[in-house]
Amino acid sequence: MNTAALSSILLESQKPAKLEAVPEDAFSLIFAFKWLEYLSERVGQSNIADILEFYYNLGWLSDNAISGLLKFSKGIKIEDDDIASPSGKLTIADHLVSLLFIERLNGKKISSEVLDKLEWEIRRIKRGAEQYYGI
Repeated sequence: MNTAALSSILLESQKPAKLEAVPEDAFSLIFAFKWLEYLSERVGQSNIADILEFYYNLGWLSDNAISGLLKFSKGIKIEDDDIASPSGKLTIADHLVSLLFIERLNGKKISSEVLDKLEWEIRRIKRGAEQYYGI
């Protein structure tokens, strides 16, 4: 896939579509639980509401979506030893993963080819920043 094709896929809409509600089909529910498990493993159960509020403030989630996700999150148990960042902070990569989960819950299909291209672009940008800023 060339860069122009990737750009057209990624720039199809300039802003991610807000998740209005978690779809009620089985696949979407499983996907929502996997996303919540991912977040819980990163920041812990007690910080999920703060992360979802952050996504609400970015315009990625609606009140209705947050309500449903919080209801689902009550059924997830993660051991304290499994929490990557007890501070409740996520990395940029974690936020990008969340955006991909949200896009998928909105019904957008994200191919492995697009994910590979995104990963390549991110590595290229990091290398450029490292060289430019001496990081």
